[in-house]
Amino acid sequence: MLTPRTLHRQNSYRAFSLAEVQEFGKQLIRTVKFLHSMNLIHTDLKLENILFVDSDWEYHRHPVHVRSRVVKRKEIVVIDLGSATYESEHHASIVSTRHYRAPEVVLGLGWTFHCDLWSVGCILLELFTGEATFQTHENLEHLAMMQKLFGKIPPTMMQAAE
Repeated sequence: MLTPRTLHRQNSYRAFSLAEVQEFGKQLIRTVKFLHSMNLIHTDLKLENILFVDSDWEYHRHPVHVRSRVVKRKEIVVIDLGSATYESEHHASIVSTRHYRAPEVVLGLGWTFHCDLWSVGCILLELFTGEATFQTHENLEHLAMMQKLFGKIPPTMMQAAE
C-alpha cells in the first residue's frame, strides 16, 4: 500500500496541491471525529500511519518540476491503532511521534483528544509545504519552533509546566 510519505519521497518532497490537502484534511477530520466519538484517542497520527485506499498513480505535468506522481483516487485510511488509548484509560506521559507532538505533551501537562487534532494540523502543513514543520529532537527547540510559528505559548500552560 502507498502512503502519502512514500509518494512525497517519490516526488522529491514536493508539496501536494491545495485541493489534495483539503481533501485529505476532510477525511482525517472525519476519521478523528469517529475515533473521538468512541472516546478513543489515536495518539500517533503521522504520514506513515495514513494509507491510500488505492495505490494506482499517474504522472501529472507540473509547471515547474516537469512531472509528479499523483494518486488517481484520493481516499485515505488511518492505520496503526496500537497506541490508541481510551480517554478513561491510563495516559502515558509521552505520546505521538516527535514531529507531530502537541505542546501540552512536550510540556508534560497531560493530554487528551486535542493531541490528535494537533497532529492532523502538522500532517496537513507538511503535505502543503513539502517539509515536516517541527524537525527537531529536543524539547526546548521544539517549543521554540512552535512559538516562532504560532506566537507565545499561553502563560497558563507555561506556569503549569513549572
